[in-house]
Amino acid sequence: MHTDATPLTIHRVEAIPVVLPLKKPILMGGGQKFDRSQTLIVRIEAANGLVGWGEASAAPTMTGDTLAGMVAAVDAHLGRLLVGRDAMTRARLGRELARAMIGNTGPKAACDLALFDLVGRHLGVSLTELLGGAVRDSVLTMCLLGNPSVEEDVAEAGRYHAQGYRFFKLKVGVKRVEEEIEAAFAVRKVAGAQAILCADANMGMSMEHARRYVAGVADAGLAFLEQPFRDADLAGTLALARTSPVPLCADESAHSIEAIVDWQRAGAIAGVNLKTIKLGGTAATLRAAVVADTLGLAVDLASKIAESSIATAGIVHLGYCIPNLDWGLSPTSHYLAADLVRAPLAPVQGGSPRPAGPGLGVDVDESAIARHRAKL
Repeated sequence: MHTDATPLTIHRVEAIPVVLPLKKPILMGGGQKFDRSQTLIVRIEAANGLVGWGEASAAPTMTGDTLAGMVAAVDAHLGRLLVGRDAMTRARLGRELARAMIGNTGPKAACDLALFDLVGRHLGVSLTELLGGAVRDSVLTMCLLGNPSVEEDVAEAGRYHAQGYRFFKLKVGVKRVEEEIEAAFAVRKVAGAQAILCADANMGMSMEHARRYVAGVADAGLAFLEQPFRDADLAGTLALARTSPVPLCADESAHSIEAIVDWQRAGAIAGVNLKTIKLGGTAATLRAAVVADTLGLAVDLASKIAESSIATAGIVHLGYCIPNLDWGLSPTSHYLAADLVRAPLAPVQGGSPRPAGPGLGVDVDESAIARHRAKL
């Protein structure tokens, strides 16, 4: 454990593009199909030999970040800003990272997380402790249901329910609206009255589809419908919100604190999906969570499909620290067929245990990173 004022000098920053296979394809709103993850790993090595790890998924339709662009951002800009600096000044470095480039929130988030991990390992404390300590003893974990048919959604929900899950998210804007309404009631029957059930359109709905869906599922007890329309469609979202029996949640629209405030003030949303890749890092997401809570918004904290246990560890720690987690935690590493740590993180009885140990609390397997390194 660090006990003196010796700087934790950053010696090297490496951006590593990785492609990981999913256990099975996941359908998203608008018909997108994901069968693999493209994710950036950032490795920050200090002069004393300690290493910190960060990660952020490429998300062209959410943040505009492609894998090649993320690597270039770190190599040409963000990494150069960090080399030679004292990682113990991580708050200052985080602000400088945020201002170093327009956009590029994914690579900024990966660098920010790696700084937190490095400092935590140096001090011998967890990310939870660096963020001020836990405000809850457990977090409820969401599972995603994104299959081509209603029958597959229901069967998968049954398997998850048997494993202890009590929080389910249906991917909608994918099937015919009649099938999506049917799936909501069928999954509710499998999950039980006490389970939390929600739906996410990933910007894939038309107004007609959305209106028919919320009217059709009014008695299914959905906690919220997430991002029915395009990210800038505040007018459409507000029009739906005025008559919808289902509360609305912003995801792709919630790319900054300012956007969250604007959409809440307009009356368009009841909650918000927070992701570090949208907001530019762990500290920025914590600030957004505090603002959302102050505004009376529910919060869902999520990873992109699908980040490894490196990024998952980051949002699990964050989930224990943010003031409001009414709409649960959505990690994604357990959807992967391969991971980058020696003991992959996985939900237990529908919750996500907080990783033990300093920093992120995961043991990164550099040989696995080498095996899955992408050629750009």
